[in-house]
Amino acid sequence: VANPCKRRVEAMNKTQDGLRRSALVMRVVGWGLSLGLVLLLFLYPPGFLWGVAPAAFPNIGPAHPQSHLDGLHPYLFMLGAMYLAYGILMIRGARDPLANAALFDYGILANLLHGLVMVPQAFHYPNEHAHLWADIPACFAICVVLWIWHPRRVVMTGQRP
Repeated sequence: VANPCKRRVEAMNKTQDGLRRSALVMRVVGWGLSLGLVLLLFLYPPGFLWGVAPAAFPNIGPAHPQSHLDGLHPYLFMLGAMYLAYGILMIRGARDPLANAALFDYGILANLLHGLVMVPQAFHYPNEHAHLWADIPACFAICVVLWIWHPRRVVMTGQRP
């Protein structure tokens, strides 16, 4: 017969370990959005900037109206500001993932909706297909990671995912 106190301590240790991993996920997602997103804009513009297609990229249909800012549409700055703010809050919230679990909820919902909005747009504007293998899957990957390591989920199950 197993000792009930020992089982409780083991469950608490697993929960604490899971919350440490949730904090790590918050830091990785936070830094990834704060710095990584900027790098990806430069490393692979067709997949992360709308209206940007290199000359070698096949022209398979009409593009949406060009911006006079050469791909730097105003939406880029708005989305960039939102993701930067979210990244900073994730980094700060990693100190206490359970108290900041709403950041996980927001990240799951916002990235899911953002990805779902982009899918039909990527098909509607044929020169934007590169988003189907770049920022759209990135949005859904963030949803999955945040779902798996959600602090409330870790605490409810008493174990790490």
